[in-house]
Order: sequence, then structure tokens, then C-alpha cells
Amino acid sequence: MQDDCIAVALGLPQLKILGQKEMESHFEVTVIYRRGEARCPRCGKVTVKEHDRRQQCKQDRRLRDKTVLLTLIKRRFRCLFCGKVFTEPDEVFGPRRRSSHRFREYLGQEALHQTVRRTAQKEIVGEGLVRRCVAEEIGKRLEAKGVKETPKFIGLDEFSVRGRRLYHTAICNLVEGEVMEEVEGQGQHRVEEYLDKLPQPERVKGVAMDMHEPFRQAVQMCLPQAKIVADKFHLIRHINSALDKVRSRLQGGSRKGKRKDLFKNRYILLKGAERLAHWEKERLNQLFYRYPELKGAWVLKESFRAWYRETDRSKAEEMLGLLEEKIASDSLYEFKEFLHTFTNWRGEILNYFEYRIINGFVEGKNNRIKTIKRMAYGYRNMDNFRMRILATNPGYEGRVSHLLT
Repeated sequence: MQDDCIAVALGLPQLKILGQKEMESHFEVTVIYRRGEARCPRCGKVTVKEHDRRQQCKQDRRLRDKTVLLTLIKRRFRCLFCGKVFTEPDEVFGPRRRSSHRFREYLGQEALHQTVRRTAQKEIVGEGLVRRCVAEEIGKRLEAKGVKETPKFIGLDEFSVRGRRLYHTAICNLVEGEVMEEVEGQGQHRVEEYLDKLPQPERVKGVAMDMHEPFRQAVQMCLPQAKIVADKFHLIRHINSALDKVRSRLQGGSRKGKRKDLFKNRYILLKGAERLAHWEKERLNQLFYRYPELKGAWVLKESFRAWYRETDRSKAEEMLGLLEEKIASDSLYEFKEFLHTFTNWRGEILNYFEYRIINGFVEGKNNRIKTIKRMAYGYRNMDNFRMRILATNPGYEGRVSHLLT
């Protein structure tokens, strides 16, 4: 008897080990099911009559960092009552599968934390198998989570799939902080299709979005009771962009020009007044002394930030009117385009002072979607891409951090 080895349990109580051999890089184990009888799928009778045996090579999870190759003795039985010949059930591996259920589940979970290629190379399997395992794992998790009730607040935002040629839309639950669905395109039709399928559309009170007209039309058509809220940070970003355009115009368009002080202080101009250090305030005062027009643009920017801190909608509407008059009377043409925006989206902008919902979560989720796409160098199968996005929702064991190639 060999006295320099130990026995390690295979962890598959349904199988009986007939023989084993340890090689340098793998284990070879011959197994057979412990059962001695099987139920006929035609008549339902139990039979013990074996018809023949065949060998099938299967793969299981690693053991002691070595690949485990199982040679399964697969038996076929003959029913003594109806004469049908059938193969015994294969609950460990599944019909026509060359790997065990637990090994495929392990592959799916591992590939949620690293690339498909890395997982395939580590486990010495094909990349196609790993992709299928990931799809199965995500599908099981999505099915286990079930369908939730329609949230009170929803966020909409588009993201790029292939540069500027193809966009998709993320529809998010702002209450639970998760992606509800990802739909193809950024137009009205696809969003309407999804919103029409909501189980309780009357529950939705507010929908946050950037100022994208197709989204507004889709929500007005499918959720007429919901109030559309124009995203606060989307508008502030445009205000900051207008301020930066004023700075660039005064600078002369080139950082190598004579007005380098404007280029060096461009980030200080965009910083909130309450977060400025003492030396930054002094530097801004010097700039404003030299460029009075820049001071007017900066004051406008800070006025809009202060306006968003208002708590009453009626007062906010009154203050917006004063800001519009200020823009109309100033010579800063970079801010003039906002007059048209306030005319078209006035109600949606003011709805923020009722519900105070923003699209910050959706924007953050879009950044994660871009990481998913970048890690995989793009996706050709949009169904896989959709499952990857939905798998980033909280509540799953082992959230997706590094995604597939």
C-alpha cells in the first residue's frame, strides 16, 4: 500500500470512484453513478437490466490546483416491461454536457471578476464555454431577483455603444439605485415600448432626464401623470461651459498667447465660490479687475448655483425671471442661448424644486457601462451587453468589477 499520499473527497456523493491516477498536471478519475436501477421514461417502470456501457470524458473543478478529468461510465438500461432502451439520468453533468454543473457555475462566477480569456486560460477550457457559463450565471441571478414593483422615480440617459453611430438608453430606478432596463437607440419609439410594459405606470411620480426631446415625448405619451425633471447638473454643466467660452474668448483661443493668466486659472473659475481657498479668491479678484466681462459671467454662474438652493418653487420661478432679464440685458452672447432653453424647458427645469431628483446615479452607471465596453473592446452581441449591464445592479453576490473580453 502506498504510504506517501492522502485521500481527498471529490465532493460528488452521487458518483462512485472506480479508479484514479494523479499526473503531473491533472487527475484522471474513473467514476460511475451509485444507483443500480433507473426509471423508464416511456412507461415509468423501474428496471435494473443494463443494456450496455459507454465512456464519456468530463471535466470538473480543480483539485489541489490541478485539472480534474472524469471518465464517466455511462450506462444504458433496457426496460423489462416495454422494451425501451434509454440512458440513465445525468444530474451531475447534465445531458450532452462535458463539464459538471458546479464547474460551469464556478466558471460563470470567476468570469464576473476577471476577463473571459484569463478565466479560460487559468482553467484550460475554451472561451466559448466561459461565455456561456457567464450568460447562465447572470440569467439565474436576474431570474432569482424577480420582478419588482414600479418605482416612484425613474432616470433616463443615453450612452454610446459604437462611437457616435449607435446609442442605447439606460432606464434606472432612482429609488433602489439600479438599472431597470437597457433599450436599443435613444429615440422615442424604443423608450415608449418599455414604458408601456411597466406593471404599474401610475406609481411613477417623476422622471429625471437631460434635455432630450425624444425622452420627453415618450414620457408624456406613456406616463402623463409623471412630472419630468430636467437634470440639475446637466444645466449647470452648460452654464460652466458658457463661462469657459467667455474665458476662452478673452484669452484669445490659445494658451500660448499673452493672456496666460486666464488659462492657468480656468479651473478656479469653475470652482464653487464656497469651496475657494483664500489665495484663490485673491487670484480671482485680480482677474476680475483686469477682465470685468469675465466677472459678469462668473457672477451669472454663481447666481444659477445659488438659485438651485432655493426651496420654494414659486420663489424659484420668480428668481428665474430675474436671471433671464439679466442675461437678456448683458452683452455676454455665450449665455443668450439659455433664453431659448428656458422657454422650451421651463416647466421641467422648475419641477426640480418639487421632487429634487437628479440623474447623478444614471450618469455614474453610464461611466460603469463605458468601463464594461472598454474592457471587452466593444460588444457585437447586444444581448450579452445588456446582461452585463443588468448584472452590475446591487444585491448580487460578487458584483461585476472587471468585465469580459
